[in-house]
Amino acid sequence: MDEEETKRKMSSFVQTFPALRHADGIEPFDANRLDAWASGPISHGERCTAQFVLAVWGNTTMKECPWTCGPFDLMETLGVWDDEQREAFLVWARDPWWA
Repeated sequence: MDEEETKRKMSSFVQTFPALRHADGIEPFDANRLDAWASGPISHGERCTAQFVLAVWGNTTMKECPWTCGPFDLMETLGVWDDEQREAFLVWARDPWWA
């Protein structure tokens, strides 16, 4: 899959999370713009969701996180996500893929 196709796939994926509907860097997908947005004044749930998406994009771990907004922490995130966010995550988790 080429980079443009991967970015289109990421844009579609990100749009399944209601918390990121108004995020910067979604359409077209731009990980650096999303990271900058997620490092600003947003809700905890929005930040956790962006951290998850960036972890999928960069296939990063908590120990190897290049993102300014911070690493993705599953337990923290599950504690703040509502049913819609958890369902979007579960759809991905049933058939996970990384960009």
